Amino acid sequence: MARTPSGPGPWHLRLLGPAPMLEGPSGQVSLQPRPLLLLAWLALEGPTARSRAAALLWPDSPARTARNNLVQLLRRLRAVAGDEVLVAGESVLAPAATLAVDVARVRDAARAGDSAEVVRHPGGLLEGLVPPDSPELERWLEGARLALETWRQRARADMLGRLEAEGDLRAAQGVAEGWLQQDPASEEAGRHLMRLLYLQGQRSAALEVYGVLRRALAQALDAQPLPETEALGRVIAQGAPLPARVPDGGRRPLAPGLLRPPVLAGRAAAWRALEEGWEAGQFLFLVGPAGVGKSRLATDFAESRGRWALLPGRVGDRDVPYSSLARSLRGWMAQRPHVALPGWVRRELLRILPELGEPGERPAPLVDEAGRLRFHDAAAEAMALLLEGCDVMVADDAHENDTASAAVGRYAYARHRARPSSTRSGLGTARWLVTTRPGPESGADWHPLMHAMVEAGEARLVELGPLDPDAVHALLEGLGLPGVERHAAPLAGYTGGNPLFVVETVKHLVETGAWEGGWPERLPPPGRVGPLLQRRLEQLTPRALALARVAALAGTAFSLEVAARVLEERPLPLGEAAAELEAAGVLRAEGFSHDLLREAVVAAVPPALGRMLHGRLAEVLAARRMAPVVVARHFMEAGLPGHAVPLLLRAAEADAEALLPIRAADLYARAAALLEAAGQGAEATTAREHEAACRRRAAAGPPRG
Repeated sequence: MARTPSGPGPWHLRLLGPAPMLEGPSGQVSLQPRPLLLLAWLALEGPTARSRAAALLWPDSPARTARNNLVQLLRRLRAVAGDEVLVAGESVLAPAATLAVDVARVRDAARAGDSAEVVRHPGGLLEGLVPPDSPELERWLEGARLALETWRQRARADMLGRLEAEGDLRAAQGVAEGWLQQDPASEEAGRHLMRLLYLQGQRSAALEVYGVLRRALAQALDAQPLPETEALGRVIAQGAPLPARVPDGGRRPLAPGLLRPPVLAGRAAAWRALEEGWEAGQFLFLVGPAGVGKSRLATDFAESRGRWALLPGRVGDRDVPYSSLARSLRGWMAQRPHVALPGWVRRELLRILPELGEPGERPAPLVDEAGRLRFHDAAAEAMALLLEGCDVMVADDAHENDTASAAVGRYAYARHRARPSSTRSGLGTARWLVTTRPGPESGADWHPLMHAMVEAGEARLVELGPLDPDAVHALLEGLGLPGVERHAAPLAGYTGGNPLFVVETVKHLVETGAWEGGWPERLPPPGRVGPLLQRRLEQLTPRALALARVAALAGTAFSLEVAARVLEERPLPLGEAAAELEAAGVLRAEGFSHDLLREAVVAAVPPALGRMLHGRLAEVLAARRMAPVVVARHFMEAGLPGHAVPLLLRAAEADAEALLPIRAADLYARAAALLEAAGQGAEATTAREHEAACRRRAAAGPPRG
């Protein structure tokens, strides 16, 4: 979320609590839902294009009507404020500097670590308000409310830990009581209060809190307390000493250095090679196996060169054409909302970004090579405009890119490099740095291109290998864990010098307390991080583990909203679980912190549970109109191939219309195989005929799927 001014001003907007209100020099003013939603959006999301704001507030109205409605709304806002400007800007809207917003103050305090200020502002965000006929705003408001509660929970936990450490148990008790009053079914709040009362000799009061918590859970969630809550209740009932206090789930906190090691160890030679390629004006390829540190080196190097942009590949992208490109374009447009795309570019990009269209507007079908090139030109033009002044383009994890996005990226690079240097801008002046895995793992498209460019002298190939023992020692010294470097030699041997394996092994040693002593006598077989990762996952709370499993199986479709529907959970407890996973270094904002972590989670899901979760994912994603091929994959993993066939056929038809005949043929082949296995011979024959037609089309044309 973008930072917006939240300092004092003549107007104060109170969005927290049951009665949202605008307060100014002349008193209080009540606002209707749409003005409140607009002001809340701008306060938390920052500057927003006027057209985007209009579409959010009136999604079912024609664009012109929505814009006119927004003009009237802004006029009414100015009128109620006595001609004071509350929303500044013309083409891009932003909160006026004179408008102070309580939720923005909470957000800023959370970022600054001011826990007391966060807790000082009670109440939910726009309590009771339901966005009028705007599903996107409804989803956004749900997410913003969840973010607010996450900030508060972290602030309360921080205050409780600090006050207890200082011995101020009465003050800590007040914080815990306030927390439980606002969320009577919060087990974390209940455990804090039970513990604090027991430490002050109030055993019966602690047991009473436990009983009230059990009843609240049964009434609100039809659930029993978590094992750690029941264990604390038994200790208090028995009058036994409390165990040493550690974070919920029995986990020891991880040092910040373990979440992102501050020292880039053992990469001086690779850095020099990147610099040499940069000075020579070459395309840069950074190649190495999983966990070797390609992404870290690439982003650090890009940061040293100036302004850079990211074109990330994600697991699951290869299933959906243009998914990597669409995600990147959305991210760049959010970062630069003032950039206006030409009309012809916007119309072409409707194929992958439907939100750019007017209500009812649909892109024309691609019927020939000229149409495909026009779409590629539009994507390249959008990249040039959005990346104006960009020095480096990092295509990270390119082996995960879908082939259609990779083709557009290569086309855009070639198109802009072919222009005279005096007319280049944006992407044309940026250097490309591509990270990928070695050999066939690099992807069917990148592997031959990479070697052809290297042989022609147009590219520099930099290979990353494992760290030597000295580099492992340097990495450990930078982690901020005194004495851990004495394990450098056994760690280098055990992990094979893979940086991710080194860090994950140290996390395991920290969480088990083993790092403070000698090297453990028993660990999983050397060179394999999977068992260690699985042991770390076993330390998670049940809710966090369930969330990690859904995230691993959902891939790029994962969100807390999706997980809440799959697990039939409330979003708020899942927000607590997400915070736990982030603190453990398992998840980050965009997904798993590394593919190997996701693979470890998938490998540990019991087969029956995996089938059930895939089935729930298929149902939830189908309702959200996710790409048919993605939903089909989940139905197949759930053991429901009959549900997958019509989705595969729909996806094949869409790919054929998008001039991606090879992809279409492969999907027809998969559908035909499932139909044959089900004894539906006639339908299978039809699918095979479509497959053959697509393969003939691929052999005859230049378009590639």
